[in-house]
Amino acid sequence: MTLTQRELEALVNWARSGSRRVRIKFKGLKYSVLISRYVEAVDAAGRRAPWQVAFGSRPPHDVLSSFSIEEIAVDEAGSSKTFATISDLLKHAGIRR
Repeated sequence: MTLTQRELEALVNWARSGSRRVRIKFKGLKYSVLISRYVEAVDAAGRRAPWQVAFGSRPPHDVLSSFSIEEIAVDEAGSSKTFATISDLLKHAGIRR
């Protein structure tokens, strides 16, 4: 599934507007992507990691489109929801139909 730069920007704005945290875990990688106020790389313990160390020179939308996703967890308003694909997350956020 391909994620565009524009869709990623809309996802970041959605996360900011509702004080949400979106954590995307990838199969076979020790780093995840965290989207809250910004797009960041985090390790398994949730600590920030330099993007270059975690994903090299790939931009965030390319990382989210290229690697196989294990789980997407969204924390909002005291509850947590999980999704299997970026497409499901974008539908939940109202970004994609």
